[in-house]
Amino acid sequence: MKLPSKKKLIPAVKLAVFLFVLFGLFRAAVLAIERWDDETSALSAEIVELRQLAASERDPVTAEALVVEAERRASGLPSFGNVRWDRVGWAGLLYAAGLIPPGWVLHRCLVAFKIPCSRRRAIAAQLLGHAGKYIPGKAVVVVLRVGAILPRSNVEAGAVSESEPKARSPFIGRATTCVFFETLLMMGVGGAVAGVLLWNSPLPVWVRSLALLMAIGSVIPVSPPVLRRVIEWIAARRERKTDGTSSSSRSTSPMTWRLLGWSYLVSLVSWILIGLSFAVLVTAIPSLETTPPLPQLVPIATAAIALGMVLGFASLLPGGAGVREYVTLLVLVPVIGQTHALLAVIAARLLFIVVEAILAALASLSLRRTRLVPEGS
Repeated sequence: MKLPSKKKLIPAVKLAVFLFVLFGLFRAAVLAIERWDDETSALSAEIVELRQLAASERDPVTAEALVVEAERRASGLPSFGNVRWDRVGWAGLLYAAGLIPPGWVLHRCLVAFKIPCSRRRAIAAQLLGHAGKYIPGKAVVVVLRVGAILPRSNVEAGAVSESEPKARSPFIGRATTCVFFETLLMMGVGGAVAGVLLWNSPLPVWVRSLALLMAIGSVIPVSPPVLRRVIEWIAARRERKTDGTSSSSRSTSPMTWRLLGWSYLVSLVSWILIGLSFAVLVTAIPSLETTPPLPQLVPIATAAIALGMVLGFASLLPGGAGVREYVTLLVLVPVIGQTHALLAVIAARLLFIVVEAILAALASLSLRRTRLVPEGS
């Protein structure tokens, strides 16, 4: 019997993963809605009863206390009116801040590979790339970022023009290498963060053990010896497609432990900001149950969103659709309950898309401006 080819097998596996995750999300949503209906009905009945008792109470102090308790419970009913929009705003700002450090990593890598690109352009290229996450195929992200790093209408000293395709080709290969380095490193650091933080979580022992193994294993792909070989293979494929030659062995020499260490710390700052953003967003959403204080919520929220984003990236689905939400939901449910967790992951997806779209638009305007006005002039 003839086995299916690799080109046919990979899309089939992606579809199977997507359908499985979609079923899991649908089941979680149905259970959450059922529980939401039951709890809101019970809570609404309690609120009505408290208000009736307050209306019939002759003691003003007791009546006022009953009214206050009724209002307190009413504020816990999930609705747009009960959302703390100031915290949603802070969560958006924190997430935006968390997307900036990877641009610094990309610029540091470009400098190491001797690619002429300013820090501002590198950060703009990094932010612009987020727009490609939601288009099928991760290659769109790379195309957007490399195209922004090496604009065809050159204004930066030392870059090559459109009339010199052969001279420009090595720059494309090296820029692609830098983009992959930043992405792989960001995902590796995210895996390590999730693994370490989940070790002390209320999840089952086997889940925490797997998380710890993931934290250890995530260091391997981003170590310079391994990363050199991976990126060398990627760069070689890219350069062969461009001009039929390969110079990746020369371009990977700047991949050092020093570059990795500095980039690792910067990526860690990014994940801390993203985790803090998600935790603040969780507290902004009204809950039928008591939400843990922010200092207790930040570690588990950071682990949940980091694990969701990393596995969503590994799924190769556009934007990690479904996978990110499902994984994040699994981690959050034991801490804040199913209904609150489901609302949190939905709100996070919507907020993150809005923030990424705004930053990508601003980055596009910045890049367009630098094509007209040389940087530093």
